[in-house]
Amino acid sequence: MKIYAVLNGQTDLDVEGRLQGSSDLPLNDHGQAQSHDIAKDLQSKGVEMIMAATQKRTMETAEIIAGHLGIDGSKIVKGMKLHERDFGDYEGQSKDEVDMFVLSSFTGHAATPNGETIRETACRVITYLNNMLKIFRGKTILLVVPDQVLTVLFWYFKGLPVVGNEHSVEVKNGVIYEFETDDIPEEMKDNQTITEKINPSGGDGANNAERVLSQDEIDMLINKIKEK
Repeated sequence: MKIYAVLNGQTDLDVEGRLQGSSDLPLNDHGQAQSHDIAKDLQSKGVEMIMAATQKRTMETAEIIAGHLGIDGSKIVKGMKLHERDFGDYEGQSKDEVDMFVLSSFTGHAATPNGETIRETACRVITYLNNMLKIFRGKTILLVVPDQVLTVLFWYFKGLPVVGNEHSVEVKNGVIYEFETDDIPEEMKDNQTITEKINPSGGDGANNAERVLSQDEIDMLINKIKEK
């Protein structure tokens, strides 16, 4: 199975260098141009399906790419758990005004008042990916996702980061990231183990990790997809 991933195009908050986790802004003109450019680079990749976070900036990016790839925009799969991390009270603040290192660290609680910790983001995204790999085994898929979710993709396919080294991944607009796997990565198969690895204290994030679907549930979903 081959997975390509790209960041959504630029928004006005990106230009201002502000956090926009749950903010639902559309692309600006430059973001639209970025999406057209990266779509051209994706034309030779054999993408069969597009999955995107449901926020405006990711869906708009996905729709522009789909148009170039000849994929019906209505067929874009909406990844309900691929949305950007909710930064709570920090939403809209300049990245220079907050300690991004602390916010993205697994150590302590990485407090985001009225928002989501990076642990919680990782738990929901990893569960989504486990189910995606089981349902769409063998497909070539494009994921259109926001910044923090793309970082979790690296952790998923390349291994969870060592505490204190969570910032070793730097993701950029206009870059196609490629991952390939024959199965769910070994250390990601046990959902309970993943929850404990990401959140050994059992505090923030533990209750947000959802179970991986059973094989019977997977078979039912596959049959429904075939019927459409």
